[in-house]
Amino acid sequence: MQEWHCCSNDYAYIYLFFTALSAYVCFIYLSNISFKDQDFFIISIALFTAVVTFIFLKLYKTQRKNIKQINFSLKAIYIEEKKIDICYLKSITFINHVYSPYKGSTCKFCIKFTENPIIKEEIYFYMAFGKSFRRRYQYYNFEDRFITILETLAKERRELLKIPVKQSNISE
Repeated sequence: MQEWHCCSNDYAYIYLFFTALSAYVCFIYLSNISFKDQDFFIISIALFTAVVTFIFLKLYKTQRKNIKQINFSLKAIYIEEKKIDICYLKSITFINHVYSPYKGSTCKFCIKFTENPIIKEEIYFYMAFGKSFRRRYQYYNFEDRFITILETLAKERRELLKIPVKQSNISE
């Protein structure tokens, strides 16, 4: 589990970067308008960058809403800082795989939970798998290994919770 890490923030970061960049350009051109002559070219660029900023901000918010940051432990799954017991895990579905020789393998997954009081919808997230210098993991089946381990942990946790607690025979 140490070689896996959630990289969902990386997929929303690109929109945030371009939002900030276009907002900065918009600010520069708007300050140009207030200090210099109001040229039509400067005004049109300021309006264009304001629209681009709005579009990238909407894309960022949509991406952050749809793609969650997930962390796993042996007993719990942490979704955007909400803790849910791993026994509620119903299924994990592999969606797609991207391999980069520089970053390693990145897979998109969808996770579903059984009825629980915390999470009711499907959760989409990205997982990055470590890059090794000795082996090429391009054709290694990370998604099945990842899914199998998590489903096994969930099954063991469900079995553990079904075991009744032994009560001692204490008579008064």
